[in-house]
Amino acid sequence: MDLARRLAERGRYTVAPNPLVGAIVARDGTAISECWHARAGGDHAEIGALKAAGDAARGATMYTTLEPCNHHGRTPPCTEAILRAGIARVVIGHLDPNPRMRGQSVEMLREWGVEVEVLDDPAFERQNEQFLHYMHTGRPFVHLKLAATLDGRIAAADESGGRVTGEAARLRAHQLRAEAGAVLVGAGTARADDPLLTVRGLPEEPPRITRVVLDPRLTIGGDSHLARTAAQAPVLIFSEERALDGREKELEASGVEIVAAPRSSEGLDLTFILEELGRREIRGVLVEGGGKTAARFVETGLADKLTFFYAPKLVGSEGVPMIGALRVTKMAEALRFSVANVETVGEDVAVTLYPAREVDRVHRAG
Repeated sequence: MDLARRLAERGRYTVAPNPLVGAIVARDGTAISECWHARAGGDHAEIGALKAAGDAARGATMYTTLEPCNHHGRTPPCTEAILRAGIARVVIGHLDPNPRMRGQSVEMLREWGVEVEVLDDPAFERQNEQFLHYMHTGRPFVHLKLAATLDGRIAAADESGGRVTGEAARLRAHQLRAEAGAVLVGAGTARADDPLLTVRGLPEEPPRITRVVLDPRLTIGGDSHLARTAAQAPVLIFSEERALDGREKELEASGVEIVAAPRSSEGLDLTFILEELGRREIRGVLVEGGGKTAARFVETGLADKLTFFYAPKLVGSEGVPMIGALRVTKMAEALRFSVANVETVGEDVAVTLYPAREVDRVHRAG
């Protein structure tokens, strides 16, 4: 199963919006064949492993990280292929939370005499955290990424001092975009940097990612990189309805989609935006906005995972802070996180965290 999990990882930057899956056909503890799910629409890992095993699959054991599907989608059901191949035993890392699944494949296989073992190992659930979150909530998994100096600054005082992190960290950021399937920034970042927000530098071409901008006053121009490349990769701009006064026509003519979003007390309603992305079957979003956008996702509890890249640099208190105002006045009110991983990425350090939600319910009077 450890090998199956490592196989699944090979699809991390190409499989979105599908889940990561690795599968092995084995007999007497020796692997006969192996496969991983590489792209949506391609063979599922179980199908690929069965094809590679051929007749040797009869009476063998299949190890798969995710419950095999039993419904027709872009590809035929894996359970039917397992039965036809004569697999005698199936070991599953975790159940599929898809409403059309949820243990149904396990029941079906057992009814036809196949021995099934479900491990329910948290390691397999963590590997597919994006897919599981979407299936449970209907909203994309939000991964917040920031690059900062050691003193928590994302730019120097004039905001034009060049890149913060090195090449290795920037490549990792592109990998995170591909993994998520969508990237989101605020209007300030879009105006200041005029970014492409595409995925570049990966050895394999990932699926097209959706580029999302929160732009309440609709300030993004038709000459921006986003607008000029909308035909190559989708661009979705959320704006206040009152800002749609005709200026949107130029953007729409270039292929940009404009969506009117309601306001909350702090800006555009982030819950509405995530639910809208979920309706479009976007299962993950990498938030790369500036400090204000980051603060909103963190403070509202909508950031499901955080990765901070720290460069070995200092710029001092006049630099631009990585996180905007959180209205925390006492240490007891501080938002808390658990550290999942710390690693060196080139010349920088990456820290991956998850919200400690059970201890982060602080009542703020007034």
